[in-house]
Amino acid sequence: MSRGDKRWIIAGAVVVLAGLGWLGLRDRTGARRHGPEQAQGDGDGFQGFSSRPFSSSQAGPAAPVPETPEMIEQEVGAAMGRWRTAILVKDARAVVALDLMFRGTPERYLPALARSAETDADDRVRAFSTRVLGKLKNADETPLYQRLLGDKSPYVRQNAAWALGELGAAASPAVAELQRASTRDPATDVRAAARDALGKL
Repeated sequence: MSRGDKRWIIAGAVVVLAGLGWLGLRDRTGARRHGPEQAQGDGDGFQGFSSRPFSSSQAGPAAPVPETPEMIEQEVGAAMGRWRTAILVKDARAVVALDLMFRGTPERYLPALARSAETDADDRVRAFSTRVLGKLKNADETPLYQRLLGDKSPYVRQNAAWALGELGAAASPAVAELQRASTRDPATDVRAAARDALGKL
């Protein structure tokens, strides 16, 4: 090998080593520039799957979407459907849960329960709805209970008499109907409930 060839080999090796050194230096400074401490400081560069891109969730829960009348009507309709089904299939757990839900927000469910108490085709559904209404103790329902004292089902009549008793003096407009029920109703339980109600007025 000539002396000139050796020079070319040495020169080439120097160039390769210098290039490798430059690449290593560039990678090291790049790592420092994009390392964890830099990422936290300026937000540049990839930060991995951290929670920072979702930091808006730390500001607190999103505000609830206001309910529209249509949304409320749909929710009440669905709840009343579950209520009717639970009564018909004798699902006591569902009946109790829905009873508690109705009493938790009575203003939402009262009109639907009143319709159910007066118009549902099933005697048991009407009776259960009357009972829940009685627990709400809304004096505005006195005329409804007066009408329900004439229902064909003794269970509905009994619960209507009980509900009037729960209203106390506020049910005084129903005294005549209660007196009639306490003496003339063919069902013993209805007569007893009417007498109890009269004692609370």
